[in-house]
Amino acid sequence: MNQQEMKNNESDKTEIKVCCTTCPKECIITVHLEQGMLISVEGEGCKRGKKFAQKEITTPERTLTSTVMVECGNKACLLPVKTAAPIPKKDIALAMAAIRTIKLTGPCLMGDVIIPNICGTGVNVVACRSIKEENHAC
Repeated sequence: MNQQEMKNNESDKTEIKVCCTTCPKECIITVHLEQGMLISVEGEGCKRGKKFAQKEITTPERTLTSTVMVECGNKACLLPVKTAAPIPKKDIALAMAAIRTIKLTGPCLMGDVIIPNICGTGVNVVACRSIKEENHAC
């Protein structure tokens, strides 16, 4: 194998470090890729770590949290909202754009669906607290 072939083989291999968040150990997991394909995972301290690292490299997801404006009588409040489950990381900006357009009127209960099926992900955006009446302290 000549020097150029050795360089090409080395450049096809990638090592990515991921900080696992599935348990309190917070292991630094090393994921080895070759030509973009997952080859191996090492450094996980529990069973969930390997699965987490594989998912983080192939299809990362995040739970999105934000706020929406709620008008209750003559008062305006910010209502905390979140996705009911993680959504693909690639859809976060589009989901935030959709959330920014929402303005609610009247009372709202914790768990109410604010936006169903955000960005076609199959995941709802839900209220994280209740605003029950116009005299409610925001």
